[in-house]
Amino acid sequence: MARTTFIVDDPMGRNNVQVLSRAPLETIIVRSTQVTGQIEVDPDNVADRPSVTFTVPLDSLDTGIPLMNEVMRSERWLDVAKFPEIRFTLGRVTSPSAPTPLKDGTPAVIEGEGTLEFHGASKPVRVRAEATWMTANDDTARRLPGDILHVIARLDVSLPAFGIESHLAPQTVGKVVATLPVEVDIFASTQRPQVPETMLQNLARARKELGQKLVG
Repeated sequence: MARTTFIVDDPMGRNNVQVLSRAPLETIIVRSTQVTGQIEVDPDNVADRPSVTFTVPLDSLDTGIPLMNEVMRSERWLDVAKFPEIRFTLGRVTSPSAPTPLKDGTPAVIEGEGTLEFHGASKPVRVRAEATWMTANDDTARRLPGDILHVIARLDVSLPAFGIESHLAPQTVGKVVATLPVEVDIFASTQRPQVPETMLQNLARARKELGQKLVG
């Protein structure tokens, strides 16, 4: 089977990335539903030079607490104005070492190494993922058009490695961990989804109203 490209772009905002900080004095969960990217794999051998990129705009990260969001996005922490996005690019697969086909509906476990571009720096990171290929049918069409690839990827991000050490400030010690576990849960499709403009406008309006309620 020829190499297949899957598009990571759900206009309905159902893909997500989640970051967990479970420190001695506080637990913080940060989420974003604005994950985009592209995956290219050989369905006959998922370990054969897959190409994977994910991008998340940092101003989309949300703790659920408006004031905390402002602090997180400020120059002291993420400095979103200067570094607007975070990007992961897969470099190589380390496991499985043997040819491994993607079987319809069966998760394939993949381990590899990639590059994380974040806060003005590029650092190597290890990643572990589960990828499940689903051939297009009536059920998958309710989610996205075409064949679907469901990927759950996990990696750790060290704040000091990317020049962020605000967690060491006296008022923050014990509230944010230095190394953050990150989980990316996305559904990619072989066909770019088409959503009516009116539906996108309604969705944007609902999100704006929700944000105003949280601030108020």
